[in-house]
This record gives sequence, structure tokens and C-alpha cells, in this order.
Amino acid sequence: MNRKSACIGVFILGLFLMGCSPSTSSKDATLAGEKTTKASTTLSLEGVNEFLNSSGDLGEGSIANAVAVIPYRHIDGPKNNSNFYGFVPFKYKARDYIKYQVNYVSCTCRPASSNLWQTLYVELTLPESKKIEDATIRFLSFDKESSGHYLGGSWGDSDPTPAGATYEKIKKEYLSFFPNKTGAYLKSLDTISDIKDDYQKGEGRGAYQLDAFTGSTVSTNNIIRILHAMFDYHATDPHFK
Repeated sequence: MNRKSACIGVFILGLFLMGCSPSTSSKDATLAGEKTTKASTTLSLEGVNEFLNSSGDLGEGSIANAVAVIPYRHIDGPKNNSNFYGFVPFKYKARDYIKYQVNYVSCTCRPASSNLWQTLYVELTLPESKKIEDATIRFLSFDKESSGHYLGGSWGDSDPTPAGATYEKIKKEYLSFFPNKTGAYLKSLDTISDIKDDYQKGEGRGAYQLDAFTGSTVSTNNIIRILHAMFDYHATDPHFK
């Protein structure tokens, strides 16, 4: 056999082997594509939070508290809604309530270099009914936590706001409205305009005017929105299951 014949034989053998080998059909390719797409879209918030609390030394059984990423519905001055995420870096379960810290961005009207996040410290109760709508706000603050010993929160919005409302005024008049409010009541609110009829109810609140925060709605409205998110996260605790 000369060299030319040998080359032809090898070529024919190659074609034969290709014909005998299983081919990738269009159906197989489609299934492979679907598996790839499915694999790339299986990431979930639950999966992210599980990873955060299992891949490092965080969460139950560790020396650091569990953490979580939570969604919330941000609202700006013109009342445009956006899907944002907050971060819960601290959760501690007491006998009948849970302590939380949550980091979130509120004011987005400043330059990007100044859109600082803020930290809300909040305590939510664990009602005997085990119904999330019966849970109440036990305490909330952007500075000292309930014992007064530690700085649990921080105010990241303007102080004062462009409309002149200082953090101290917001703390004294607005934040003081929320303790003892239930999850059901909070979920009935969308913006501060929804609390107008109830705002002056309670001892010592008769002189407070909600209109004082008319030009500071980004701060005040997003407090409501992040509380919505915290009640949703609170509802995932085993107490409510």
C-alpha cells in the first residue's frame, strides 16, 4: 500500500467512526441549554442567606449572630418606587421578642458620594398567638438600643433635612409614634399620609404636627417601608411556623 492509499484509508476510517459515534441532536442541545439556564437562575435570596450563615463563622451555633439580605420597597420624594435590598447584620432572640439591626439606604437625592446608608435598631415582639399580624414594635432607634448602653443604630440621612427637620425632631415626634403598633397596622400604611388621623393620638402627642415633615418624606416614608420589610423578615422566624 502506497502512502496515498494509506491516507485515503485513514480518512475513510475517520468518517466511519464519526458515523458510529453518538451525535448531539438538536433536542439534546436544547435540554443542555435548559439545564444551563436553570442552573444560572436558581440563585435565590434564601440561598444567599443560607450561604452567608453556613460558609463562614456566622449564624446559629457560632460566636456571631445570623445575618440576612432582605428586600424592601424604596420610595423617593416624587413617590417613585424602587426594589432595593437591606442588610440585617444582627438578630438576637430573647424570650418574647427579637432584637434586630437593619442597614438600608433612604435618601437618594444627594450626590452618590453622600448617599450614606443608615442603621435602624428595632425590637419586634413574639406574640403568644404566633401570628405575625399580632407582633408589635417594642422599641426602635437610630442611636442607642433599648438598654441605653450601646449605640445600636446610626442616622445616615441629612441632619437637618433640606426642609429643616433635624434628627432629634424626627426621633422625638415621629419615631415615638411607632412603639406598640402591630404588624397588621404597619402593613396598612404606605406613606406618612396614611397615619394622619392617628398621629396625635396618645399621651403628649397633641401638639405634634405631621405636616412638620412634609419636606422630609424620603426619610419618614422609608422608615415605614423598612419596617414593612422587617416584619416580613420577622415572620420567617420559627416562632411563627
